[in-house]
Parts: sequence; C-alpha cells; structure tokens
Amino acid sequence: MKISKLLRDEIIFILKNLVQIPSENPPGTTKEIVNFLIADVFKEEQGFQNQVIVSIKNGVELHNLVSTIGNGKDKIVLSGHFDVVPVGDAAQWEYPPFSAKIKNGRLYGRGSADMKGGVASLIGVMKTLSKIPDFFEKYTLVFVGTADEEAGMAGSITLSKQGVMDDSILLIIAEPTDLKIGIGEKGLLWVKLKIIGKSAHGSAPKEGINAIEGALKIIPQLYYCLEENTNVILGKSTLNIGKISGGTAINIVPDQAILELDYRIIPEQDHNSLIDNLKNLQKHNFSIETEIINELSALQTDSNHLFIQNLKEVSKSEVLGLSYATDAAHLISANNPIPFVIFGPGDPNNIHKIDEFIELEQVFQATEYLTNALLQTYSNEKD
Repeated sequence: MKISKLLRDEIIFILKNLVQIPSENPPGTTKEIVNFLIADVFKEEQGFQNQVIVSIKNGVELHNLVSTIGNGKDKIVLSGHFDVVPVGDAAQWEYPPFSAKIKNGRLYGRGSADMKGGVASLIGVMKTLSKIPDFFEKYTLVFVGTADEEAGMAGSITLSKQGVMDDSILLIIAEPTDLKIGIGEKGLLWVKLKIIGKSAHGSAPKEGINAIEGALKIIPQLYYCLEENTNVILGKSTLNIGKISGGTAINIVPDQAILELDYRIIPEQDHNSLIDNLKNLQKHNFSIETEIINELSALQTDSNHLFIQNLKEVSKSEVLGLSYATDAAHLISANNPIPFVIFGPGDPNNIHKIDEFIELEQVFQATEYLTNALLQTYSNEKD
C-alpha cells in the first residue's frame, strides 16, 4: 500500500518539529521532544498510551518515551533515538542547523538523517497501522524513543532494565542505512592501557624507563590480540588506536603513557580472550595497567526470519552488517535474543556533518516498506 498525501504531510510536520527542537548531546536533554510527541503525535484519543521514563546522567534528566497502541499478544518494538551530535560551527552551515529548511526534496538540519528522519518514518508506520483494526488482533506496536544514544546509551540501558523489551517478538531500529537492511552490528571493547615506566632527567635516559617508548613497542602487539576470524555479514574485527598521551616535559623521561583503544568486534571474537591477550602483552621492563572503559556485545539475527524476508521483497534491498553499535546492543540481551532489523532513511555517509540532510522521499519509502512488510508478515502468519 502507498501512504497518502495526508500522511506525507503529517510526516513532514513531525520531522520539521523534531529537527527544530535542539537536542544536542551534550547535554542531551530530550524533554521538549517528548512533550511535543505526546501532545501532537501520540494522542490518547487515537488509542495511544504514553509513558515517560527518565534516565539520570551526570545529574541531568534525560527523557525517554514509550508509546503503545493495540492489544495483540505479539509485541513489536519500533525504536529510535532523540539526541543528536553537536552542531559544531553553525556559521559554516548553508542553512541554520535547526531550521529544518526544505529545498529540492531535502530537509536540512542537525539530526535530520541521524535519526529524526527514521523516527518520523516509524511514527508513519504506527499511524498507518493504527487505522487497520485487524492488525491489532494479533499485534501490539510499541514506539521506544531513547535519549543519549550518541554518548553512552543511558536511555536504552534504563529502558532495558525496566523491561520495555519483555515479551517482544521483533525489534526495528530506524538508524540511517540508506534503506538497506541491517541484520548485524559489531560489538565494541574500549580499553585504556596505562604503560608505567620510571622518570629520570632527559640528559640521562638510561637512568629511567621511557613509557612512551614502551607504548611504541606494544602497539604492534595490539592488533595480534584479535583472532583471525571473518563474519559473512560483518567482516573482520578491527582496532582503532584513538588516543595516545604521555610525558611531562621534553627534558624528563616519561614515566607514564596512555593508549586508548577502540576494538570493534564480530560475534566470533570472544571478549574474554581479547582481554586476556591484552593483559598478557609482552611488557619488557615496564608494567601495564588495563582498564575496560566500555563493552558491548556483537549482534546478528537470522536473515531467514519471515519479516526480514518480507522486507527484502517489498524494498528490493540487500542485507548488510553495521560496523557501529546501536541501541539494539542494550535492548537485546543474551536472555532475550529477539530478531531485529536496523533499517531507515538517510545516507550514513551524510551524518554527523555540516549541512546534514535527508531525502524526504526516503522517509516516505521507509514508512511504506516497513508497513507493507509488517502487513505481509501478518498475512503470512494468519494463513
């Protein structure tokens, strides 16, 4: 089915408002967005039930929204995040970053692609299906809007702990995939390595132990800590050495150097094995302290799942794996390994940049594809 012009206009209205409400992270406050959605979008008189759940991070209240419609036994969760990355230098933008300017079929603004366009498409799905009562004899739809996805995922952590995913059978996250079907995402392991040496006067380096030289010696080993595995969808695990610091002054032998490591990990790479390898690096005459900063498991779902097959059919799109993590890393757990897809409008190469934009036609297409795939799944299961 094609979405109506009336719904297209409503999606544009919703998307413009979402982009015009600043939600840069930090601080990541999302209360105004939640209030807008409750007042103007998920209206109780249209059958929606709303629950606001607050996360606290660094003393700041971050608002998450759970909006439910239907009473069917099978619960489907549609999720997107409200926060956006900082604008940077607004003077460099052709259009003001919170203007939601529309030109040549594109809507410009920070967060338009990542991922307020995706949020608008999910709302379009719920609005369309809300007019088909038979669908809700079997299903309940739950919109889960999160805060802080861009800077720690406090929202999805809070919601997961409160059981928002309990009894769900499918998770759809509308991150920008250019309408390709994500069925896997790499996990991550962020590690801080502190190399400890011994200070001395710079004129007598042999009296000390140079921690920076120690860091240079262990860097090649860091890549060999990974296993030589390849995943069909996600490829290989990777390492980015994102930050290095150390030393006090040019004329002092540095007694400390710090490496901050970003491992992106496929399901076949065991986290504990990688951590053990890091703790057993060849240390020469210095010592190393290892601190795990952040850890998320890799996820992969069955491409033969009925909904995924239906989405492939209606969208004529390909499946792929994502090198980055999403809220799915917290919304899905080992105890609740539900099927999921990451599918949304927006070019991943356009996000987090000056003059970020989204093609409105892609937002409409995402709404149509997801709606039709859900209806086809309902029809298949009913038969």
